[in-house]
Amino acid sequence: MMSFYAVHAKIPIMSTKTLRILVVGQSPPPVGGQAVMIQNLLDGEYKDIELIHVRMNFSQELNSAGKFRFSKLKELVLVVVNIYRSKFAYRPTILYYPPSGPRHLPVIRDAVILCLTRWLFKSVVFHFHASGLLEYLQKINPLARTILKIAFIHPDLAIHISKSAPRDGLGLGCKREIIIANGIPDAAGDYTIRKIVAGSQVSILFVALLCEDKGVLIAIRAALELLNTGYDIKLTCLGKWESTDLQAHAFDLIEPQFEGHFSFPGVVVGEDKWQYYRSAQIFIFPSYFHSETFPVVLLEAMSFSLPIVTSRWRGIPDVVEEGSCAFLCEPKDIAGCRNALEHLVKYSSLRDQMGRKSRERYLSHFTIEMHRKAMELALSQFKE
Repeated sequence: MMSFYAVHAKIPIMSTKTLRILVVGQSPPPVGGQAVMIQNLLDGEYKDIELIHVRMNFSQELNSAGKFRFSKLKELVLVVVNIYRSKFAYRPTILYYPPSGPRHLPVIRDAVILCLTRWLFKSVVFHFHASGLLEYLQKINPLARTILKIAFIHPDLAIHISKSAPRDGLGLGCKREIIIANGIPDAAGDYTIRKIVAGSQVSILFVALLCEDKGVLIAIRAALELLNTGYDIKLTCLGKWESTDLQAHAFDLIEPQFEGHFSFPGVVVGEDKWQYYRSAQIFIFPSYFHSETFPVVLLEAMSFSLPIVTSRWRGIPDVVEEGSCAFLCEPKDIAGCRNALEHLVKYSSLRDQMGRKSRERYLSHFTIEMHRKAMELALSQFKE
């Protein structure tokens, strides 16, 4: 059975030359953007910092995140206990913590953990993978806001991942703020150019938790409009359905004659997942998710040279480059998504051109090496 407490394997415990940082956060599973980025951080090799990991294990699947279960109370106690164990065993001086997005139960959970533990550390770093915490605090009643702000107020460093996303750190009175873009390993490798076969079916890919505000219904409706116009396309949606009701509603939308043009393989990871990216010709992600900040799936799509149709929402415009590698539509704009998809379906040369630009943007902005170098530089500034 996996231990709730894990120390990063590369740490030389007796070293006194580098800065020790306690990283508290979820790593896969489930395979969500924040968990992936925390794992990417932990997997790096660093000169000036050592990372110790206390793993959160509140959700094994993305569709259970933010929902109450009694088992999560036990996990809450274990996380707090393991923070104390790590503090006294390895003497980290910095607490690295990624606050949750604007959902009631995760915010309460974070507040409890931070109130009980942040005083142990000389400095606290908040990494805002999810946005919207400040919006949530501003909406609740003044007494609850005052109590919760005790946990979150005045972090020593706030790391944001997009300049367009809400600046929660500034609103919480952070002492310093920095923007560091996400970065991912290059799973595409040398596979960057697709062979274009005239008249062949065009494959469109969507990857995310299959929930309404990630845009899965918008993608389905836009695809249906293209099919009814006579275009030969196939939409594949990777991910787990948030609920059986939403799944049933989505299936009801699909007209019987078009059922073969839609595929829902579920959660796919590793090389099997990359194969879907290789087989796709267009990536669609019309999200208006409440805490969307810097979707890792867009980096994956760019690394695999895919042209993108996505939404002008929170930090997304900072990830892709409109008009170069992506079409940006307004949130919930089915017609806009449909029109953008039609351009890419009709013109194979446009797909190829935008796909090349996607790959170039990934290589110049979002590699894992760039991300880890920036993270080490930001965190090592606490070193005396």
